[in-house]
Amino acid sequence: MASELQQILDLWKRASAEREDVCLATVVAIEGSAYRRPGARMLLTSSGQRAGTISGGCLEAEVARKAWWLTEHGPSIQRYSSFFDDDGDMPYGLGCGGTVLVLLERGEPAAHALEALRRSIEDRTATVIVTSTATDSPGTALVLNAAGDILYSQSSAPNPDPTALAREALQTGKSSHGSEYFVEVIAPPPAVFIFGAGDDTQPLADFTWSLGWHVTIADNRTNLARPERFPRAARVGSLDAALAHIRPADAAVVMTHSYEQDRETLRALLPRDLKYIGLLGPRRRSDRLLGEIAPELGLTVAECTARLHTPVGLDLGGHSPAAIALAIAAELQAVFAGREARKLSSTPAIHA
Repeated sequence: MASELQQILDLWKRASAEREDVCLATVVAIEGSAYRRPGARMLLTSSGQRAGTISGGCLEAEVARKAWWLTEHGPSIQRYSSFFDDDGDMPYGLGCGGTVLVLLERGEPAAHALEALRRSIEDRTATVIVTSTATDSPGTALVLNAAGDILYSQSSAPNPDPTALAREALQTGKSSHGSEYFVEVIAPPPAVFIFGAGDDTQPLADFTWSLGWHVTIADNRTNLARPERFPRAARVGSLDAALAHIRPADAAVVMTHSYEQDRETLRALLPRDLKYIGLLGPRRRSDRLLGEIAPELGLTVAECTARLHTPVGLDLGGHSPAAIALAIAAELQAVFAGREARKLSSTPAIHA
């Protein structure tokens, strides 16, 4: 299954091609506990299709039923309680214990918000969306691109000026909330470079793609590195081609099962300050590789080891290609999110 944002974009493109009206629902604030965080979205079409979620499944039908008449005269902010109520008509959150504020909008503001999502996923460029949560003038107030250019501005946006808030968010890379605005940084999705094109890399490519990440497959064995074997990867090619595109914020997983290719790849990756470098294989093999590579790079084995996750992945159990892929994807998710991989039952709160 495609990532949620990709499903939303695919539906938007189909609706646009068929000249269907769309309504975009966006979680802009929460009070207390909620299943989805601000920035979660759901797209509705006038023909009754929808993509994305704004709750754990309890709000979607209700929002879809009322969205069109609620936005008949412009954007609308709706408040949904997620406290369980035996006497209510609908226990929205089935006991999540909080309140969700959802912006409903269509027309030009929704189109600009959707285009910002498209740029993030397809062009891999950051955008800032400033949403007014004021009850008298709700909706997308400003869209700023990565260069700081204003792509859309709502003339009736409340004070303070959202431009300064957007530019500050662009600099810090952090979303924020205020009494009048939700300032959201739409960053490009994480990029994962999988060095290796054997059969065991296919489930990893599928897992990471389903999370919405940008996937590159690299292997010098042209009989394996073929686009038809990895239809969900954005790029499939040689080691050198992949290395030319990798950025500091990206992750690399080395699993070619070829000692020579692993050595060549690690020699190129270890000097770079990457978000994550993982190596598949037993520690004895990794130690031998690093022992050969470190002197060539002018580094100690300890310095190389500190830059490397090996054996790659979390200890989830299982030895099948799918289980190994899940373990690697789980470790990547924790690294990208800046979280420790531990049981939620042992943490005081799900969201920091």
